[in-house]
Amino acid sequence: MKFRIYTFGCKTNQYDSEYLRRVLVNSMEEASDREAPDVIIVNTCSVTHIAERKARTLIRHLLRTYPKARIIVTGCYAERDPKGIENLGALTVVGNRDKERLYKLFSPNSSPKVLPVEKEKRIRAFVKIQDGCDDFCSYCIVPYVRGPVRSRNTREILDEIKALADLGYPEIVLTGIHIGRFEDDRIRLPDLVRLIHRETPSIKRIRLSSLEPQEVDRGIIELFREIPNLCPHIHLVAQSGSNKVLRDMKRRYTREEYLSLVEEFRSVRDDIEFTTDIIVGFPSEEERDFEDTISLVKEVEFIKVHIFPFSPRPGTEAFNLRQIDKRIVRERETRLRDVSLDVAFNRLRRLVGENLEILVERCSNNVATGLTTTYIRVNCTVSCLVSVGSLIDVHIEGLEKRKDSIVLKGTS
Repeated sequence: MKFRIYTFGCKTNQYDSEYLRRVLVNSMEEASDREAPDVIIVNTCSVTHIAERKARTLIRHLLRTYPKARIIVTGCYAERDPKGIENLGALTVVGNRDKERLYKLFSPNSSPKVLPVEKEKRIRAFVKIQDGCDDFCSYCIVPYVRGPVRSRNTREILDEIKALADLGYPEIVLTGIHIGRFEDDRIRLPDLVRLIHRETPSIKRIRLSSLEPQEVDRGIIELFREIPNLCPHIHLVAQSGSNKVLRDMKRRYTREEYLSLVEEFRSVRDDIEFTTDIIVGFPSEEERDFEDTISLVKEVEFIKVHIFPFSPRPGTEAFNLRQIDKRIVRERETRLRDVSLDVAFNRLRRLVGENLEILVERCSNNVATGLTTTYIRVNCTVSCLVSVGSLIDVHIEGLEKRKDSIVLKGTS
């Protein structure tokens, strides 16, 4: 029996798919690109209608291409609209709340808590520490499809990270929907990071996947001063730079509070870099609100802005609000992308002439590609073949503006 997994969406979904893969390899073989799988699992996303449309397109393609395969659809879209997915054809739908069924279905004698992972060329491992959300922002489907906030057992997390360290992973990424709200038997996120640092010294980089502003306290901020291998990069979700829009979105912070957090983080580490998510075209967003978002991007100097046109999600408060003209939304998306790229380019060009460490992800034809601790992509010329997963120093000689990101260039 051979299996294949397809994944859409966030890092939490990526973790869920990898975790499932670890279960399946105990009883099946992973199919190569050229092999026909017997079992196909599609782990879906429901954050936008585009993510759902992409999943439907793939599912239809799989049904046509592999008519004999057992196709299982799971994830957030499967949780939100199981009947709609079932109508696509002969397949099985397993929502997020029933994912344990998948573990027991394919590996009934294997506990998914601590699983062996075969040794491959490993670079960066996602470790889910928390799941769920109960904020109920007016636009967001996540609380409905992920369930309430809940944290994993601390010892289970540490055992998993130790297993990954033994396999040679140099970097782990702590992920979840609200990792700032991790709490297990009075152990909170700062305590967990300290435990990881103390118990797994072979892990070279610890990275936090994403933080919500309302969940950041002084304990989290001080981690960046205290823990030397905690990557100085924060994905600090903004969504808008307008207080009016933030209020209508039911976000739990103001623009001023957001900027104060950025200042506090930079007071403990001046090399820290920020990325963020922005929604453009929220129903109540007027031109002056959009300009507030532009000014926030300029003030923070994000090195990357993930831009999402507003997507009305069934069941959310914002679903029935009057929508902004799509042409205006597209125009704002283009303007914000252009501004954010210019801002990132101007911030990152100060790094020309510096030496930075990268974690190598690919290497061929004497060109290595990897990420800095601050989550900046670097392409560099190397004199000899370097190993994927190794850490190398690169002298930065220039930078390049691409369609939606900035890439540094250098030599090692």
